[in-house]
Amino acid sequence: MIRIALALGLVAASAAAPAAAQPVRPPVLQGIGLDEHLGARIPLDLPFTEAAGRRVRLGEFFGDGKPVVMVLAYVRCKMLCSLVLGATTAVVRAMPLTPGRDYRLITVSIDPDEESAAAAARRAELVARIGRPGAADRWIYLVGAEHPIRALAEALGFHYRWDPRTEQFAHPAVITVLTPDGTIARYFQGIDVAPAALAGALHNAAAGQVAQASLAETVLSCFRFDPAERAHRALIDRYLQIGGAVITALLGGSVLGLYRWERRRRRRP
Repeated sequence: MIRIALALGLVAASAAAPAAAQPVRPPVLQGIGLDEHLGARIPLDLPFTEAAGRRVRLGEFFGDGKPVVMVLAYVRCKMLCSLVLGATTAVVRAMPLTPGRDYRLITVSIDPDEESAAAAARRAELVARIGRPGAADRWIYLVGAEHPIRALAEALGFHYRWDPRTEQFAHPAVITVLTPDGTIARYFQGIDVAPAALAGALHNAAAGQVAQASLAETVLSCFRFDPAERAHRALIDRYLQIGGAVITALLGGSVLGLYRWERRRRRRP
């Protein structure tokens, strides 16, 4: 009887959970995410500064037959950016392809206040993590002004926002693959990227092939809520309380109903 009650309670709770658990995004996260612009070309005339301090145009890193892996991040981000760049270094190490030879690896900072020195330090860390210490040319790191950063992000469909109160950017976690001429060929959303999948995307991008739209609808967002308000914990606690109350009520009702039914059945002649 108890097993039946548990089964009924869990089934009912799982059916009710999607309706109850619909978290509402804080205003600063509204509009944060990715719109896939597969097949579109990014503007290659945008001015940036390379981590070594050299002023460049984005187009300098395209047009020579090499596909490109591009990640938008920023040095001061210690949360999701670290995870995305960590995932990138892991998949780069695991692939049989070599950055700089078989494809280009580019990080563009979304922070217009980021300086070349900070970018250079981060790049040195990244190339060391992919097993190429001192080989700065293996990982291109660009910083720039607000306009070129926004123009590139809009072309990629990468929507982010600065929150002055917490002094951080809210942004999605995305790795983008582009063809040698700057056409967007594929997106990898989140931080779980299979080496074989990225290698295949680079092979296809090198041939000018563009993937179909991703089925993923949810992209991780990087944003630290105000610790004083404990917004994340309040939201989690609220849904845990709701879920616990629903499951308890359903289990209690099921057990009571089955108990009464069994008593009535035993009383029958």
